[in-house]
Amino acid sequence: MSTEAKPSLPPTPETPVQPRQGIRIFMWPKVIFLYPTAIVCLICAAGMSIIHDRTHDPTRPLSQAVAKGQLPQGENALTDEQNSSTADKLDRFWTPQNLLGMLFLAMLAFNLLTMGLDLPRFAIVAWIFVAGFVIFFILWLGMYFQLDLMKPIHAIIAHIYAVANRGFYLMVFLTLMFVFFVIWITRWLDYWEVLPNEILHHHGPLSDLERYPTINLKFDKEIPDVLEYMLLGAGKLVLHIPNVSKAIVLENVLFVNAKEEALKRVMSRLEVRITTDREAGEQGI
Repeated sequence: MSTEAKPSLPPTPETPVQPRQGIRIFMWPKVIFLYPTAIVCLICAAGMSIIHDRTHDPTRPLSQAVAKGQLPQGENALTDEQNSSTADKLDRFWTPQNLLGMLFLAMLAFNLLTMGLDLPRFAIVAWIFVAGFVIFFILWLGMYFQLDLMKPIHAIIAHIYAVANRGFYLMVFLTLMFVFFVIWITRWLDYWEVLPNEILHHHGPLSDLERYPTINLKFDKEIPDVLEYMLLGAGKLVLHIPNVSKAIVLENVLFVNAKEEALKRVMSRLEVRITTDREAGEQGI
């Protein structure tokens, strides 16, 4: 009696493990909104280099500037006419070194205002209308009563003279860049990773991990400050996880619209992995 060997079945190809596809969400401190100030510092340093780092007050004789080293080396030899020539305080405000200083201070004030106040969309529209009404009312009063509105403004700006040399602007720029670098490195100490099947919270210097399910996950996007949104597209994400008493609030998420679209794509798919008999035996199932 002959027996025929049964043809052996080809081995089942192992299913390659697909890499996890998710998104990482970082929460950034508000100091990153100072990046326009850093750019302006670099511009002011370049401008001071172009005017040869001139910081002399034009309302004072040039001999004082020479004594204090506030003029370039080529201008240290002064004639009697140059030494006696001075400008009035109003013209001093429009000197390049003062305009660069005012540009730096204005940008710094704008960035600090952005960090200090939360201006929603409706609030900033209301402020724009109020400011426009106030300006229109002041101009109307000036025309009706024939007032010289520029006289008090000239009196104010005549007392403003804020200058700094290029070394100051460069040091502020380098300081801000160092702070940004430290923030960029330490962002890995606390971040969230959203996967199709779970949410991971990485935090701490030793990468402590918390896991949350993504089943029935709901999330909201908020833009609490229009200025922060204009600078870096920053906003807030609120995650509502089932069986978790408090919602998870992620502040200062950069480019929040892109993160929202990525969350929608991740939540639209659920990873289901089929385990073969061979893999189950290897895993002891």
